[in-house]
Amino acid sequence: MSNVLPSSKKKASKDKMDADDTTIFTSLLFELNIKAQDAVREISLHDIDDREGLERKRIDMHDAFTELYDKIASFNEQIMIDDFDLAYLRNRAAQSEGEVKEQLEAALEELKAQVQTNLADVWMARVMAWLHQAAAASGPFVEEEHEDKEKSASKHLAAVYTMLEKPFSAVPQKVDGTQKLRRVALGMQAYTLLKESHEAKDEELTSILGKNKSAEAEFYDEFLNELIGQESTFRQAFNPFDELIWRDIISSFIFEQATDLYNEAIPHFQKKREHKERLAMMKSWKQNTAGLSEVYLAMTYTDIADAQMRAGNLEDASKLYQVASDAFGRAEKCFREVLALQTNAEQSRLDKEQKKAQSLYCSVEASVHTLSELIQVNNKAEANLVLKDIFKNLEKAEKLAKTRELTSAIKEDLKTYQFVKELLKKRKKKTDDISSIIDQIKFAKDLRKTGLIQAVSKELDEAAALMASNPADALDSIREGLNSLGILLSLEAEDQEVGNLRNRTLALLNNVKYMIQFQLSANLDHGVKFIMSRILENLHAAEAASYYKVLGEKGPANELTDLGRLALATAFASEAQVYSRQSEQWSFRAQIERVDALQKLEDELAQLEDEDSIEDALEVHNGAISRIKQTVASFESAANELDSVKGDVLRQKNNVDAQVKQLQGVIMKFKGDLSRILGAKSDFMAEYMFKTGERSKAKMHYSDANDQLREAVGNYTVAAQVFQQVGDGQAAQNVDNRAKTTDLLARSVWDNRQRLERDQDPSQKGEAELIALYLGSAGE
Repeated sequence: MSNVLPSSKKKASKDKMDADDTTIFTSLLFELNIKAQDAVREISLHDIDDREGLERKRIDMHDAFTELYDKIASFNEQIMIDDFDLAYLRNRAAQSEGEVKEQLEAALEELKAQVQTNLADVWMARVMAWLHQAAAASGPFVEEEHEDKEKSASKHLAAVYTMLEKPFSAVPQKVDGTQKLRRVALGMQAYTLLKESHEAKDEELTSILGKNKSAEAEFYDEFLNELIGQESTFRQAFNPFDELIWRDIISSFIFEQATDLYNEAIPHFQKKREHKERLAMMKSWKQNTAGLSEVYLAMTYTDIADAQMRAGNLEDASKLYQVASDAFGRAEKCFREVLALQTNAEQSRLDKEQKKAQSLYCSVEASVHTLSELIQVNNKAEANLVLKDIFKNLEKAEKLAKTRELTSAIKEDLKTYQFVKELLKKRKKKTDDISSIIDQIKFAKDLRKTGLIQAVSKELDEAAALMASNPADALDSIREGLNSLGILLSLEAEDQEVGNLRNRTLALLNNVKYMIQFQLSANLDHGVKFIMSRILENLHAAEAASYYKVLGEKGPANELTDLGRLALATAFASEAQVYSRQSEQWSFRAQIERVDALQKLEDELAQLEDEDSIEDALEVHNGAISRIKQTVASFESAANELDSVKGDVLRQKNNVDAQVKQLQGVIMKFKGDLSRILGAKSDFMAEYMFKTGERSKAKMHYSDANDQLREAVGNYTVAAQVFQQVGDGQAAQNVDNRAKTTDLLARSVWDNRQRLERDQDPSQKGEAELIALYLGSAGE
């Protein structure tokens, strides 16, 4: 690159090249996912007697998820294919023939399908955001409405309805949510019009209203249920240590709303005999949704009870399990009324009895401390009363318990306290010392603890053996271990050995979740879903690593930390690739907008529109610049995250050093593109200023364009050198060609600047030169 042209010596302004203020959505989504997970944990462990505080935590949780899904929708919108691209391909296809026409038409169909997918992703994210706000407006813990949340929910629902004007479908599994909601919207409009006409018969209005309420109920019952199922599976919200509680709260809300809507619809179908069959079906659906609403309410309270039990808050756990049992009882009654729902009714009965047994068991364990204190102070009379209650609760619980782990724990308790009872009988005199009985209770608890530790350890050993080959089966083993672990933690929450077992369980659980998420990511295409999956990979790996560190297992802790970094680096790179493709499209569009805007200046009939067309063209240039900035920022984040991998083995296995070096070359290449497009924008402004008689301003813009194109040449040259160092000769050659092309463009721009100095008109750029300026080279 000899014979360098003179520079205007005007440094590029910081705001033109500084990408620090660029939003990196991967970083933003990463932070919002952590915020949502923290909110779930806070509500699970909050004091249940603090109703106001619990309600506040619940709303905070819904708000955290709303913010997350709002940003997911915004990200999806930003990377959507523009109408310009579709129109351009459509015009090209119309003007082409033969094989070229077929290729363009195929590309157009592919783009249309991608647009449909993108619209569905945006819409479902908006539905999730609305759903969390709607659920926040009226929750399961207090009987009051939240006006601010209702307004927020209405605003989010309006955005959901507004999108329906575009033709697309959103199907999580089987049900198209847009079809369901369009029926609701059309029915509402039809009802309003008929009511305003004053000509509709009451029967007609009643029929429309009934169908509309039924359609809205189906939207909740079918589509939203599917959507929540898909989302909770994707986020792996399936165990009591995770996000299970938000899924259960939302599901309870969905089925409660569906039930209310079916109740509103049913009276409108009772007047006509031809609706008899539909009425019977609707009543059945209503009983099903009513039952499911109670089931998920019970599961919500169970989620919190499990957390309280593991934390040793046995009195709170007992209360919550009782509330859950009552809810399962109400669910059973709803299901019993429909012959087809008897299986559900029977399951609810079993769950009702199991939760009642857990409530009684926790009550017993909570009273053991009181019993020990009474024995310690030799209060035999009060101790016998407490012991009587313990036996009463254990005998009830034994009849109701349904799981092997709980039944075993109850039987062990019965043996222990039967022995205690006999010892108390032997010490009949008031002066007899009964404090030694405490040692017997402790001994029995130690025996139980040892047995439970062995049971949990066995399940965890099986999980560890299965983890690499079959993560799903490993997860089943961990779930088995969780049942015994919950009982163990209720006995000895502060015991070090039990604490280590808890940490080992959580380490394995999150390790398995990382592996499942990794497999899921491998089957996804680049885009927002892929980025979200990689973020969740990182979070699962980091969570597992934190528990391995506590256990002193540095090897797996460090490896998982590094694997999480690799996942996050991949997410950053995926975002960069999305924006790099967009930057090419926007650069091409900027070229076309430039040509159109300057042509309008030549057209006397379009003089009134020339200012708007220039503004439009500048906006497109800025769009291209913004997307290149986002590309650079995302690739820089990917390189930094990748370089943070510490383990030598993992670095070598994944060729990290070479990848980081390659990314550095890619970053410099895109920095070159950024400077080139900035130069194109300045060159455009210079030509515009010249055509409008602003020669001094034109010279200034030509000077800016020269500086920016000179900077682009420097960036391309560095990128070519880096690619050469890593052995990527083809990339080095491509970027070097860009450097040479940009060098010629800079010379041309400087020549125009000099021509203005000599009072000569600048030379206009031809099509080939514009392609080189906006796309890098005529051949690319």
